[in-house]
Amino acid sequence: MRKNFSAPVLADISLTNRCNLKCEYCYASAGDECKAEEELTLDKYKELFKQLDDMNVHRISLSGGEPFVRNDFFDILNEAQKYKFAIVINSNGTLISEAVSRKLREYRFDRICITIDGSCSKVHDIIRGKGTFLKAIQGIRNLQKYNLPVSTLFTLNKTNIDDLINTIKLNESLGIEYMSVMVMCPTGRASNGELLITKENWYPIFLKLTQMKSRGEIKINFKIVPPNEGSIFWLFYYPLKFYDCLDLLKYWNQDYENCNDCDVSCQAGIKSISIMCNGDVYGCDLMIGIDEFCAGSFLNSSINDIWNNSKVFKKLRNLEKKNLTGKCHDCENIWCGGGCRSAAYNLDGSIYGSDLSCFGCEE
Repeated sequence: MRKNFSAPVLADISLTNRCNLKCEYCYASAGDECKAEEELTLDKYKELFKQLDDMNVHRISLSGGEPFVRNDFFDILNEAQKYKFAIVINSNGTLISEAVSRKLREYRFDRICITIDGSCSKVHDIIRGKGTFLKAIQGIRNLQKYNLPVSTLFTLNKTNIDDLINTIKLNESLGIEYMSVMVMCPTGRASNGELLITKENWYPIFLKLTQMKSRGEIKINFKIVPPNEGSIFWLFYYPLKFYDCLDLLKYWNQDYENCNDCDVSCQAGIKSISIMCNGDVYGCDLMIGIDEFCAGSFLNSSINDIWNNSKVFKKLRNLEKKNLTGKCHDCENIWCGGGCRSAAYNLDGSIYGSDLSCFGCEE
């Protein structure tokens, strides 16, 4: 059995599945048709935060859907900040008016992360809806006006891959200090994998990004975050191997020369937990909505009891690379942890299957 933490380090908390947008890659399949009456009440969140604090959880994220659609969002934030964990807010930015930003000054949180999926309306709005780019940019400016800690998130997919470098430059021009690129996972509304990036598009872009990093041309604090891939990311390895440039992995803080044998890298139920707006508990927000990954309900059991006794979490903790089937079972790369288990489930039909989004599966 893989060793799990005594409590989750990170708890992702979806306050609502309602959203004023309907993005085509949304892992939660959120939208304006979702029902408010299915959401946990403020009293339940008071109880939840107390339980997480008792377990010594280090960090929580408040997300959705879109968290600012909840009329009691600031009441929930007020309860969360009574405890010692770091608080991150995730938003699409379109509802962050100057009045909302001014009110946020009254609360303690570590940062608010706004999704910017392109450098212009032409790209961003294709994914997130007409007019959303300008609204999100204005939301960022409203936050900056009140010196609030704002970072951005770019969800890398087939639609916006060619605009990644331009979006980095946009973030730099906006004065953003931190930018994360989340590689789209085939789950939720994107579970069929049609929006996944291809190696034909990714390889030359990643090589250019790496060369820019090696020359110090990227000034922003910038990172690419694939779903769990192990000590070396195949998203980085295969492009640089193709160009015979594996020595450049060091610019992504990856030590290819000294990498060790890696176990299954999925951290769901190992150090992370995700709590849906209706109280359902998962190991990771990418597993939301998949019955096989639901570890229990906060409405029926304590978080501590679910963490320690859930059959689903025990199943995840018992995963070994030798259990995996298909390409992942036969993989020669000792540094790879078998990719994302949610991606494997959606693309290969089983928690034990192969993460077929891996470029190595095409070789």
